[in-house]
Formats: sequence, structure tokens, C-alpha cells
Amino acid sequence: WKTLRDLCHMIPILLLAIAAASAESCNDEGCGVNFLQSASRLQRTDTEEYIWPSARGSFPFVAVGKDSGPFQVNTSLAWSWHHPEGRFHTLTFGTVLDHEQNVYLAAADGLRKFDPHGKVLWEHKSLPAHIINSPAIYQGAVYATDTFGGVRAVDMVTGEKLWHTEMGEAVGDDNGFNVVHGGVVVTAADWRAPAPTFLNAANQKIRALNASTGGILWTYTPDTTLWNFLPLFPDDKTVVFQDMSGRVYRLGLFDGREIWKAGGIKNTWTDGSAALGSNGLVYSVSNNWPTLLGITNLSGLASRHLETSPGTLSAYDLDGNLKWKVTTPKPPNNAPAVGKIHGWDGLSVIMPICQQVQQGATCDVHAYDAESGRLRWVFNGPTQKGLLQAADLEGIGERVSSGIQRWCMPNGWSAPSIGADGTVYLGSEEGPFFALRDADRDGRVLGEQEVSHFQTGAAFPGSSSAAIAPNMVAVSSATPFSSSKAEARARPKATAPETKSPQDHGQRTELRLSYVGGPGVLSKGKQPVEWG
Repeated sequence: WKTLRDLCHMIPILLLAIAAASAESCNDEGCGVNFLQSASRLQRTDTEEYIWPSARGSFPFVAVGKDSGPFQVNTSLAWSWHHPEGRFHTLTFGTVLDHEQNVYLAAADGLRKFDPHGKVLWEHKSLPAHIINSPAIYQGAVYATDTFGGVRAVDMVTGEKLWHTEMGEAVGDDNGFNVVHGGVVVTAADWRAPAPTFLNAANQKIRALNASTGGILWTYTPDTTLWNFLPLFPDDKTVVFQDMSGRVYRLGLFDGREIWKAGGIKNTWTDGSAALGSNGLVYSVSNNWPTLLGITNLSGLASRHLETSPGTLSAYDLDGNLKWKVTTPKPPNNAPAVGKIHGWDGLSVIMPICQQVQQGATCDVHAYDAESGRLRWVFNGPTQKGLLQAADLEGIGERVSSGIQRWCMPNGWSAPSIGADGTVYLGSEEGPFFALRDADRDGRVLGEQEVSHFQTGAAFPGSSSAAIAPNMVAVSSATPFSSSKAEARARPKATAPETKSPQDHGQRTELRLSYVGGPGVLSKGKQPVEWG
């Protein structure tokens, strides 16, 4: 790698909007779960109307939808989009939804707005600066950071710039999350050496900006550097987050005052981020082995045992006291989600675990009891088939010519989301977008009644997560389909996405793009078989 710009955490793009069947919106199990998810959100103090205002949903409780999406995602595709100039012409990093179910997409070359049927309403270009984090919407504006160290606010209706602040230093090419709360934009900044990463660089500081004017309010320097930064808001006055070692911090939202910090494993590095539960607990992730092993792995020289390098999932209360911690059998290199899941009482922590960029390594998902850390179920996901993840080596020439990063090393999974009916949604580095549930409570998520997938043919970034709205799930993936049948229907040179109205099929649109191959299993009758 010659420059930082040679690295990214996603590849060009597929945007999926998946329509939910009305029959799936509520059953005996789903109605009860829906009520519990809603009840857990009664403590909300913000006044936002937007359905999914950040890539982690509505705050203060993240990644949990107030609505249910489809379980059979393989038969529910409504529309898809990629850059009209070519499959690899941009990169994508996350979606958010406003009160009218319009979709806002952050990509390396700028921001875009789509209506609920996939029509592009406006484009806001950012090049030569790259927008590399997921976006946020707040009080009529879209917010994003770029690699030149800029923070911008864009009018949600027109796509015109409202303000742009140069922070004076670069922002990293990792996959972080833009979030706005209480009139404050909180972002990572100051990408430089030193850092315990394979690049010897990372974001060193946190900056807070006035959401109305772009003025810098305060700056905070954590004990170690930041990676895939995700700020979380337990109330209207404070912000919590973790650094790359898994140490958790709580600061004053308006002044950056340090309230407490706790945990972390020194000289380690995770691609993961923290999560916040409606039970008042903050969940952090860390890798247990020194960073040197991660460097060896990412340079392609790793031994196979790094697939099972252990990590730690920890739970803290809002005073910084450790409540429990468990060892994960694989690296916890993603943000967890905390919510009520299908078939299980109380809250659960959904923890994707995976060592990405390792050929032959299998990525899994674990569900833990949110109060005790006890393991509830396991899903054994796809195995990385190639030297890099799905579609990562393709299109290097087109990416370079379009002025964006040449190749990518995405997380093993996207960030997970949980529907109101308890269905877990997340995308794999090998291309499938999964819907998961442990219907029989046997601790194994397996079989057609518990696993549904939609093959996108490309990896998902860690900053991407399923945005859930009534009868709709929107998620950004990588490049469009690569089979001949899918190519013909995706129309790579089209200037607008193919759209099929939900009314054509009684609120369910049919899958119109064929699958392409990919490693992993989709189980039938609890017996795993090859899927693709």
C-alpha cells in the first residue's frame, strides 16, 4: 500500500430496498416482540421524526427498528441502484431514512437522495475529498465528514451545501459513523501517526461541532487512537464511545468534559465499535491479542490460527462499572446490536465475530443474554473464498480512473440491525444479506425457517446497517450482481434504478435479479447445504 487512499472499507455499490409483506408484520410472536421493542424506547428524549436518522437508527437506543421488515429477503427485492457510469465507479458506506422513507446514501464521491421507489432525487458531489463514514440526518440537513478533514451539512430537500467546516487535519479512511444529537455533531478527526495499526495511523481526536453553524465546540483526546468511531447518546447531555482498545468513555455532550473511562486492553486494535442498550448498559468490544498479530494478518502473512484469535465483549453501566464480560472465540470486529430477538425473552446482544481478509476463515454471529452474557445462539456464516472479500479485486482500474480508492478491506460483517419482530439483519463480506432468527430456541440458527439470504455478490462495510421502516429495509452493499442474468437486469449503464411498485404484488415485490455464487451454507431441514 503506497498511500492511505489505497485502502478502504467498501467497494462499489448495491443499494437494496426490500419490501416487507404485510402478513409478516405481526404474528403472535412478532406482536409481543414489537411491543417490547417499543416499550424499551419510552425513555427517548429527542424530538426527531426521522425513521432511521443515523446508520445505527434512532437514539439513544441503537440498531433496533420500530417496524418489522421481511424475513424472506430472497423474495422481497423492491429496487436496487449502482453508479450509472459503471459497477465500480464509487464506494458506499451507509444509508439513513427520513420520515417519508426517502433514502440517503453516503458514498466515496458524495451524497445521494432516493425516493422510496429508488428514483434519484439529488446528488451532492464531494471529490476530490472522499466521504467515508455513514451519514446522519438532523433537523432538515444531511451531515457527513470527508478525508480532507471537512465536515459538511447539506440541505435534505435540495442537496445544496449549508455549511462546510475544515477541521485542519485529515479524517481517516476507516468506516465510522456520523451522528448528530442535541444540536451537536460528534466526529473523529486528526488522522496521523502513531497508532497501533498496520498503517501506523488512525484518528487521534474527537471534535464536536455546532450542527447549525459548523463551529467547533470542543476537542477531546482519548488515551489511545480511534477506529470506526461511533458516538452513542444515553441522554440529552452526554456521549459515550470506545477507542480501538475497547476502552469506554463518557463525556459531556456540550463541553467535552470527561466523566469517566473504563476498560480496554492495551496495545490492541479492533475494527468494532460500542453499542448502547435500553437497559442502561454500554457494550464494548476488544481483541485480546497484541496488534502485531493483526498487522501480520492484514499483510497477508498470517497463520490460520488467527481466525480463532479471542476477543472480549464487555458490559458497563452508565457509571462505568463493569457488569460482565465474555470471551468471544473469534475477533469481535464489528459493532454489536442490543434488542429483543425472535424466540427469546428479554434483551440480547448480537455480536458478529470474524477475522476479515483471511482466505478460508469463517465468520459467525453470536447472540448473548444482555444482562448476563450467557450465550443464546450461534449462526455459522460464510467462509472467505478468495484472497480478498467478494468483489474486492474487481474493478481496480475503474475505481482509480474515477478518483476513488483502488481496493478495499471491509469488515467481516456489516453492523447488525434488529426488526421490531426480533429478526436480525446483517450483510456478509462474501455478499449475502441475511435475515436470522432462532425459531425453535435450540441455540443453532439453521434451516429455511431460521435463515434467509439475498446474494448481492459483494461485501458490506462495517458502517453499513439495515435501515428499517414500515414495509421496507434499505441497506448498502458493494458492487451489483456479476452473473450474466443479473447483469442484464441490473442495466449497468442505466441512468436510473430499476423499480417495481409494491402495489404490483400486494405490498410485496418479487426478486428480479438472479443469485451469484458465494461460499457458505443455507440450511434445509437443519441440514447445511451449499448456497449460492
